Amino acid sequence: MALVNENMQGLVLFSHINRQGSLTAAAQLLGMSRSSVSKQLAALEKKIGSRLFNRTTRKIALTEVGRQVLKEAHKVELALQTIEHISEDSQSIVAGDLNISCASAQGRVHLVPLLTRFLSLYPKVNVNLQLEDRFIDMVAENIDVSIRVGYLPDSSLIARKLGDLSGVLCATPEYLTGAPALKTPSDLLHHRCLFYRNKKLAMNSWTFFSEQRGEETVVVSGPLSINDPGVLISAALEHAGVLLTDKSLLGDTMEEGALIPVLPEYQSIGNLPIYIVYPRRELLPAKTKALVDFLLKEMPNLLRGE
Repeated sequence: MALVNENMQGLVLFSHINRQGSLTAAAQLLGMSRSSVSKQLAALEKKIGSRLFNRTTRKIALTEVGRQVLKEAHKVELALQTIEHISEDSQSIVAGDLNISCASAQGRVHLVPLLTRFLSLYPKVNVNLQLEDRFIDMVAENIDVSIRVGYLPDSSLIARKLGDLSGVLCATPEYLTGAPALKTPSDLLHHRCLFYRNKKLAMNSWTFFSEQRGEETVVVSGPLSINDPGVLISAALEHAGVLLTDKSLLGDTMEEGALIPVLPEYQSIGNLPIYIVYPRRELLPAKTKALVDFLLKEMPNLLRGE
């Protein structure tokens, strides 16, 4: 790699010498000493195995080999300029493709509405959103930004907290009318409970706190577990049972009375944090920085139901 860099530098220097017409003028332009320019030119000629200039005390002229090498030197200069423009654009222009992953429920309820606003602000950005609850290897899967729920393992990723999910226990009035009495968390053991379950995790251990009774944990059960919080809410609305879910996912269902709070004197414990995560990079592309800044500003309000 060092040899490649030296060759590229030598070719650019050679092009400057030819353009300026002398080693002295090229040295002045580049802020180098004439002897340093002469040494680098000599090193390049040695690697190529041929002289690039016919030199006299008053002028320089390209050799036949020099003319051929100059064509390649110009290609190197053009490539370096193109790379420089790409780098500058990535740091200043909010444009290009953004690959985003998000937990399915939070993606549908919170992220998609925000992304439509973001895209109206930055019309040169294209978003590819993946809604899934599995663990994402962001680097291997080329993900720019991920919205993750739950506590994160230590990694090389940068995680910025957006807020906390706020659990609420609820059910439809129709379900509660024909169900056993529900006055304490232990009464949930006699109810059909709806809970999240995937191949690796079952979220059926529910913990509550009250000033009078303290903390209480119950392991609930029921005939229906689903790996999608949004579908669990749909099941609850169909009177399938009691549901503990993130309040911000319920929309207007509680205000409208379709779902009503259960055990309101108890507070759900174990609310999960939600983070925006992105790879650690010394120079973050403008498109990624713009999205991160936008979500850090706007998403906490949605999570709080504002």
